[in-house]
Amino acid sequence: MDPRVNFITLAVADVGASRAFYVDGLGWQPAFEAAGEVVFIRLSPTLVLSLWSAAGFEAEVGPLGPRAGHPPFTLAHNVPARELVDEALAAARAAGATILEPAAQRDWGGYSGYFADPDGFAWEVAYNPGAVGVALMDAVAAEAEPTAEPTAEPTAEPTTVDVIRTRRSVPQAKLTGGPALDHREVVAAVESARWAPNHKRTEPWRFYLLDDERIARLAGLWGEQLERTGSKPDRVEAKRRDWAEVPGVLVVTCTSAEGADETTRREDYAAVACAVQNLCLHLWSKGIATKWSTAAVTEHEGFWPLLGRERAPDGTRVVALIFYGLAEELPKPHRKLPVEHVLVDHRHRAG
Repeated sequence: MDPRVNFITLAVADVGASRAFYVDGLGWQPAFEAAGEVVFIRLSPTLVLSLWSAAGFEAEVGPLGPRAGHPPFTLAHNVPARELVDEALAAARAAGATILEPAAQRDWGGYSGYFADPDGFAWEVAYNPGAVGVALMDAVAAEAEPTAEPTAEPTAEPTTVDVIRTRRSVPQAKLTGGPALDHREVVAAVESARWAPNHKRTEPWRFYLLDDERIARLAGLWGEQLERTGSKPDRVEAKRRDWAEVPGVLVVTCTSAEGADETTRREDYAAVACAVQNLCLHLWSKGIATKWSTAAVTEHEGFWPLLGRERAPDGTRVVALIFYGLAEELPKPHRKLPVEHVLVDHRHRAG
């Protein structure tokens, strides 16, 4: 359980009166509120003040006041996944905490439990899938990012780790072209791509580098496909425009040999996915950003003719449409789970 407070919850007698003080009086802006029940006020990217009705507080946490053994407020430690609530409560119990309320699904849509430290102060451990909870976890993840905030171009001669950790998926609308974009670098990136791990050396990958005319046609096909599936006209037009203006597109496919069994087909697809990652990392090492898409435009009857084929070759499926260009700006990192929550480390366990 990392040292972090995400919520300070005050059990208040009158939510309306408390709102009048903090919001109307002090000018603090609410991030979320349910009239008469609760008000969330964002104090910082990773900390929220919660004004919760005393009745609601008691119903979930237990009786208030000195006789109940804990003060009428709680501190909260939020986590990005439901199962991490159970892990944190177990860690607190092992450290000497008293479990006040076991983890349970809550009426407000999340999953949480409560413990008291040796002095009786109550902590909540919560998974909150609502907008405020998700925003908190995004902010926590951004603070924990091990590298400095990346700029639009990597520094000179970045290390492999630098390239891996600073690469971002950049939306089509944020990719630009111009003289600084060297399309020949894509050919070099394909050379890097084909060195991906590949069981039995089937080399199932194929690459199609589109010219400007084909990119425009692809944008038209995507617009038609969206119209067929009932997308609103403004969304159709926005997507068609974004795709038509993207500076570069590379289509990556996977072809398994005739008669290949299911295991081989899965291995072939995995190999091509590794190749795509190689390709994206190569391009980013040269300052070229990418967006890996699997859009349903590949289902349009005009898709394969656009690539120069009457139909999809036997045993072939599309793995990626790689949009590429120079990034106008980079999205912030969105990884939420730290390594200790995704790695079972038997080698370095204490004892």
